[in-house]
Amino acid sequence: MPSQPISKVLLVEDDLVFQETFARVFAKMAGDWEIQAFQDGASALDALSQPHAQFKLALIDIGLPDITGIEVIAAARLRFAELPILVTTAFTAEETFLSAIRAGASGYLLKGDTEAALGHSIELVLQGQYPVSPALARHLFRLAGAPNATTLTNSLNLSPRELELLQFIAKGCSYATCADVMNISLSTVQTHIRNMYRKLEVSNQRQAITKAQSSGLLKF
Repeated sequence: MPSQPISKVLLVEDDLVFQETFARVFAKMAGDWEIQAFQDGASALDALSQPHAQFKLALIDIGLPDITGIEVIAAARLRFAELPILVTTAFTAEETFLSAIRAGASGYLLKGDTEAALGHSIELVLQGQYPVSPALARHLFRLAGAPNATTLTNSLNLSPRELELLQFIAKGCSYATCADVMNISLSTVQTHIRNMYRKLEVSNQRQAITKAQSSGLLKF
């Protein structure tokens, strides 16, 4: 039986403690992972420029000792158009968050997240989703554009709160994350979901998102 191919991870992180944290996270994940860790941006850029460079995933800190991680994100996205890129940082400022997303980041994680949460986020981004730490999800919603008061009378009869929830879900947020950032209970989220399905005459998230997009209520 042939052995599994090695999946290479580009880790750009100057804090050795967090390098060790990610080593433990990948040790618990399925598959054979090889972490190539760099403590500064210049070394990471050099690795990205190598002719035979190939990575399954990139984890990039923002606060590097030489250049900003935003530059490394942009270089990684330029070299590998489909590479999942996760920001791993202590920076929570909205402008930093938006700069990382615009540079090509696929997700944005905070270093205060648990190892289990980090592992789950890595699995999500490898599946093509866009994980964001719950504390930063409001930035993501602002980036997408909040619904204004006129949406209360939209043709689909969704309330502003229901539209807000649907926008979060369309961006890949879980029900638990939605409850956290909207400051409501999980049962209230589930009630909103049922009401949306009834109003939209759909039976699942994908159908709800598609119908809202076709009506112009969700824009990406």
